[in-house]
Amino acid sequence: MRWRCTLKARRQLEHARNTHPELWDTCFDDRLLAVPLLRLAPQDAPPEGVRLVPKDDARPEGDPYTADLLAGYPHVIAAATCGGIYRLIKARWDNRHLFGHDFCDLLLLDEASQLSLPEAMMAALPLRPDGQLLVVGDPRQMPPIVQHDWKREARRTFRQYRAYDSLFDALAPLRPPRVGFARSFRLHSVLAELLRQEVYQHDGIAYHSQQTEQMPPQEHGDPFVAAVLAAHYPLIVLVHDEAASQHVNAFETGLIGPVLQALTCPDGHALDAEKGFGVVVPHRAQRVSLRRAYPQLTVTDPATGQEIRSAVDTVERYQGDERDVILVSATESDPDYLLASAGFLLEPRRLTVALSRAKRKLILVASRSIFEFFTTDEELFLCSQLWKNLLRRACTDLLWEGDRDGVRVRIYGCPTNGKEMP
Repeated sequence: MRWRCTLKARRQLEHARNTHPELWDTCFDDRLLAVPLLRLAPQDAPPEGVRLVPKDDARPEGDPYTADLLAGYPHVIAAATCGGIYRLIKARWDNRHLFGHDFCDLLLLDEASQLSLPEAMMAALPLRPDGQLLVVGDPRQMPPIVQHDWKREARRTFRQYRAYDSLFDALAPLRPPRVGFARSFRLHSVLAELLRQEVYQHDGIAYHSQQTEQMPPQEHGDPFVAAVLAAHYPLIVLVHDEAASQHVNAFETGLIGPVLQALTCPDGHALDAEKGFGVVVPHRAQRVSLRRAYPQLTVTDPATGQEIRSAVDTVERYQGDERDVILVSATESDPDYLLASAGFLLEPRRLTVALSRAKRKLILVASRSIFEFFTTDEELFLCSQLWKNLLRRACTDLLWEGDRDGVRVRIYGCPTNGKEMP
């Protein structure tokens, strides 16, 4: 996705040079249009115009090491993971000589909210001492995933350096210059307004979007499906009364079936599992349940039958991704479990990520026990407010009410009526 944006920017620069040569000569350099674009060891083939550079252990005999290849360009833009940069340094100079090989003038770390300080240090190995570091990301989204009970960690070095924290948190005491981007080019304006009021206003960011594209209207025989997929409601919340689930919610798995069928039907919305729609869950067990129940959620290799990509995944793995339609299965509904899990589901950054993946429509499926959650723990209570405000302030229109498999379900929508949420 980002390489397509880079190539689009290059085409726009070429157009500017051709249509406004005097402005181009004053403000730009022709060498911008000739900078090579490289992708180091990608999982997927890069788009045309971007050169693929294989791993060093797979390079043809006689070809230079990747580090030498990069250092040999007077100007080049290369993309890699943090680990990929570490490996190209290690392949050329081995583990005993990782430092002092400075051939990079600018390092841009994207999705930095998910990076830890050690990962950033790996990526910075080739950065010159006088080079520039740009850190791009959203500290209101999910931090790095490091499996350990850090609150009980007794070792002083871990407590002092907090290497498990987000790179943003590690850099904050240094007070680096900050630029707050306010405009979203992905979200529908209704979703952006919700996030502005509930999340980004605390950072002084006037978050907004000019996107107004909606789902095309379709006829649906089932009033339940018709309410969920109502075109003029880009934000939908399905509230149900099931209240006994923890890591897996069989009721939610069944509840969303007719909606998924309508979204994927060739004669209907015909959305695919690769770019059209996605299902976001908090737990891997619910991910397994959904994948088994709905094979259309998974893209497989026709020759081998092996999974290539699935439309259903956890919140953490969906960070940085996007779809036209996102369906969120909150899964947890047992009130005692919600309290005992110390706010795992209620963590505001987890919901912020889930709410910011959809371009046209977001459908949130959740138990009423989440919206009625109460605790005397002040921090945990505050974490629950974003969930509560989805019904209190945003989705106030009741679109449908009835029973599904013996459980009461209500569908609420937040319309595109141009008025600000109260």
